[in-house]
Amino acid sequence: MFYGMEWRIIKAAVWYKLIAIIIIYICTTIIPSFDSSADIILSDESNSFIRALTKPLLRWDTFHFANRATRESSTWKWDYEVAFMPLLPLIMRFGGKLLSKVRMSAISYSDVILGGALFTNIISLLIPLELYRLTRVTFPHMKAQRAALPVMIMLACTPSPPSLIAPYTEAVYAPLSLMLARLVKEEKWGRAYVVAFLAGSVRANGFFLGGFFIYQALLFPLLEKRQIPSNLVSRIIITVLGLLASFTPFVYTQFEAYQRLCPGDDFCNNFIPIAYNHVQKRYWDNGFLSYWTLQQIPNFAISFPIYLMSFRALKEKITLNTLPHYILHLVIILTLLFYSNVQIALRFSTALPLLWWHVASNENEGIPKAFIMWSQTWSVVSCILWSVFLPPA
Repeated sequence: MFYGMEWRIIKAAVWYKLIAIIIIYICTTIIPSFDSSADIILSDESNSFIRALTKPLLRWDTFHFANRATRESSTWKWDYEVAFMPLLPLIMRFGGKLLSKVRMSAISYSDVILGGALFTNIISLLIPLELYRLTRVTFPHMKAQRAALPVMIMLACTPSPPSLIAPYTEAVYAPLSLMLARLVKEEKWGRAYVVAFLAGSVRANGFFLGGFFIYQALLFPLLEKRQIPSNLVSRIIITVLGLLASFTPFVYTQFEAYQRLCPGDDFCNNFIPIAYNHVQKRYWDNGFLSYWTLQQIPNFAISFPIYLMSFRALKEKITLNTLPHYILHLVIILTLLFYSNVQIALRFSTALPLLWWHVASNENEGIPKAFIMWSQTWSVVSCILWSVFLPPA
C-alpha cells in the first residue's frame, strides 16, 4: 500500500506520463512520419483503432522486442537479437496473449506491443516511487518533503519520456535497479536476489548491479566498524548468491549464443567468446571510441547535459551509504560515453539516482538550474521527435 508522500509521487508520475502520451499521440496524428516501417508492419491490422493505438509505440528497438515477442518461445532468431535480453519480450508476449483473449483473436504484432506497453507503463510508475524509497534509506535523517525533491525534479525533467511509454527496457530496468539498491541496503537478501535476476534479464549491463551485494555484505561492515565482521562466512555466501543472481542471465544468454552460433562466427575463437560484444560491434558500431566520429557530433551535443551533470554529481560528498552509487554511476557513465551510443544516456538517466540527488541539492545554482530548464524542454522535444520517427533513439 502507498501512503502520504508515496501517493503524491504516484499521482504526479501518472500526470506527467499522461502529458507525454498526449503529446506523442497528437504529434503522430498531425505530423507525417519520416519512416514508414510502422505503417508497413501494421498494414495487416484490420482494426483501425488498434492500428492507431499501436503506431506511436512502434519505433526503434520496439521492432526488435516485438519480433521476439511474436514467437512462441520469445527467443532470438537472428544473431543481432542476442543484444537484447529475454525478459521484456516475455512480458510483451504475456501482455499480448491477454489482449488477444480480450479481442478473441490470434495473438498479433499489435497485441504484443499494446499488451507490453500496458505492463511497462505500469511498471515504470515504480521508478519515482523507488527513487524516493532509496533516497529515504540512503539519507535516513532526511525529511519526506526533502527526499521527494529529486523525485519531483526527475518526473518533470525526464529526458526520454517515450522510452517509459513504449515497451522499452528502461521502463522495466530502472525501477528494478533502484529497488535492488534499496533492498540490498535494507539487507532484504531474498527479495534482492529475485530483483537482481530480473534486472539482469532485462538489460545485459544488469550484472553491474551485483556490486551492491559485494559492498553491503562485505565492504560496508568492514568500513563502518573497521574490523572483519563476526559473521563473515554468511556474508560471503550472501555475496556469492547475489553475484550468481546478477550474472546468471547474462552468462546463460552468452552460453546459448555460443552453442547456436559457433564455430561458424568470428567471435567464436576469441579468448572469451562473448556474442554480446560481437553483435554490438557489428550492428551498432559499439566499442572503445567507435562512436567518436564527426557524424555523431549531434548525438554528443544532445546528450552533453546528461554527461555534464553526471560528472558534476561525482563532486558531491561521499558517505558510506552513497559510495556504491558513486562507483556504479561512474562505471555506467564511462561505459556509455566511451563504449556505447552516447545518446543512450538520455534513456538511462532515470536509473542514475546520483544524478537526481545532485540536481536536487543544487537546484538554485546556475548550471543545475539550466539543466532543469533544458531537461523540461528536451522532454517535450523528445516526444515530438519520437512521434515522427526521428533520432535520437
